[in-house]
Amino acid sequence: MQTPNDDILSPDYSNPLQYFNSQSLSRTTPPIYADDPWTTSSNASFDFNDSDNSNNYAIDSTLGHNFMIESESELQGAGFGSKLTANNVLLGADVPDVYFDIYSKSNPHHEKIDARSLQIILHLAGIPLFNQQKVMSLVVTPGENSVTRNEFNAYLALIACAQKNMDISLETVYQHRNDLPIPVISDMESYNIREMPTLNKEPHQTKKEDPWNNNQPRNTDRYNVSSTNTAVQQPGTDEQYHLQLNRLRHQQEQEAMNQWFRDLDQITVSRTSEKEGFLFKHVNYEVESEKLGCKVLRRFSDFWWLWEILLRRYPYRIMPNLPPKKLGGRDDMFEERRRKGLVRFINSVARHPVLGKDEVVIAFLSHPSEINSWKRANPPSLDEEFVRKSYNIAYLERTIPMDLDDRIVRMKKRLSISIQQYERMCFIMNQMNRLKKALGVDYIRYSTTLNSVSELDKNCWVPDCQGCPEVIRGYDSIVKSMQQAGTMLNKQAKATGDSIVESLKRQRDLLESFRELLERRERMSPIQNETLSRQMARYKKGQIQPSIAHDEDTTPQNDVPSCQSFDEASGGWSLVKQRDIFIKHCFIEELSYLHKQQASVSVMYNKYVRDEVKYARQWSDHWKYLEVVTSEMPNRPNDFS
Repeated sequence: MQTPNDDILSPDYSNPLQYFNSQSLSRTTPPIYADDPWTTSSNASFDFNDSDNSNNYAIDSTLGHNFMIESESELQGAGFGSKLTANNVLLGADVPDVYFDIYSKSNPHHEKIDARSLQIILHLAGIPLFNQQKVMSLVVTPGENSVTRNEFNAYLALIACAQKNMDISLETVYQHRNDLPIPVISDMESYNIREMPTLNKEPHQTKKEDPWNNNQPRNTDRYNVSSTNTAVQQPGTDEQYHLQLNRLRHQQEQEAMNQWFRDLDQITVSRTSEKEGFLFKHVNYEVESEKLGCKVLRRFSDFWWLWEILLRRYPYRIMPNLPPKKLGGRDDMFEERRRKGLVRFINSVARHPVLGKDEVVIAFLSHPSEINSWKRANPPSLDEEFVRKSYNIAYLERTIPMDLDDRIVRMKKRLSISIQQYERMCFIMNQMNRLKKALGVDYIRYSTTLNSVSELDKNCWVPDCQGCPEVIRGYDSIVKSMQQAGTMLNKQAKATGDSIVESLKRQRDLLESFRELLERRERMSPIQNETLSRQMARYKKGQIQPSIAHDEDTTPQNDVPSCQSFDEASGGWSLVKQRDIFIKHCFIEELSYLHKQQASVSVMYNKYVRDEVKYARQWSDHWKYLEVVTSEMPNRPNDFS
């Protein structure tokens, strides 16, 4: 379930700045051809990182947090004593759904919202500065930097009062507690509060080791690190200096990763209405990328070609699976399952920090005409990643932990069981959805039967009966209510199938892909030195340098006679060893990628619970309305005289 938030769902390499630009972050989604989705311009939309401004509203106003109102007797009757506070003004009130939505998007931590998030919401609300200060003074307790859930609801109600030119006071909120105004937050669909870094952390505090994370920086040749060194004073030794630099980079990477999770592309795949082809009809799929803003037509064979190409180019990366082929007997159910499988596949590819940046993937998502025309004009290379690109192998070796093989073994032991459990969860959730759909159908069937009873009771054999017409009117209301209940259940089942069920399948597919990666490494035969040399020569034009880290006895290049063969000058046997180091480097990155996907599981369940709360509220409101209608139906024998 990729929902716009399904989204949530993507990787965290130990050092993502190897793949992404190390500049500051931005709320807006950058273009795909930019250096990276983690970059930001210096004039970010909201910059609340200035320590001087972080507590501008930290609440020393004379307006006071505890607001006294004149009608003390009314408050005492409500159980609030003589003080109306932001914490109790909406206690027990039924707040609108939009309040829940804004709360869930404001990054609550331990059911509290921090002051910086409140400032961002005030900015998006667009109310004057004086009103902003007044709202903050009424809600945030002096000396506190966060608010509770009840205080946050009061805070939103005060914002709505300010937007509607109502009196900004807790008394106004209390008077409208049963009909709360709705705050208008600009750009609500893409609104998200970014996670704030931990404050007051000791600069040299040793962080607990993450067994899945490697804090060593990636290839420093890929980006200029001078900008990150300005805040680091070199200690006495190079080792201490590098440790301090690594800590700083790790903090930047974690901040970048948090924002990158929110800037993921959302790709939709939909079937076109008509099939094409003369003898053999085929289905076209409309593929639309939210980040690229492109909409292209692709066939299933095009998806299959993309999968095969990526498998050749990136054999040591997690490769998402495609839905299976089927030659005949394709019904609508099969086509829908295939479409959902294609959605999972293309989103997983686009969100992978390596696969998603491949030129073939970008062309697949953006080339306006058939992909065959692009293939003829730009035939992609089938050589693997190590051959096509340059890497600082000596540096990559330092990033590989000593216990890599042990980590892989431990992960391999739990893979099969995890896949089985996810298969079972998918089955159970699908079964729950089928039961919900069946219940919806039963509600509609019941309404149809009750409608027939209503038609029969219209012809009452008692002349001038006053009760039967009232009962029939009640029947009509119940019939409509039952039909609405059935429709609601069907919609809920469909929404659940498109969200959590697809998210569970996405996680299952990820585990299966990693298992296939392990099997692929065992199956693939080693490449000979000569073959590697010939392949790499096509890209580097005979300028391959030996790896000093691994070839300590290798003769320096300046001492190599010009008449030597290319294989001899390139270090010969070291190419195989370099490739082996690169493969291990890929595996530690893919392990980190797999581990960080646990964040998407948390997002999945969070969204599922919020949706269920919303459905429960709708369900409750639906029956409350029917309760009022049925209470007006005659229920005494004398009413049917």
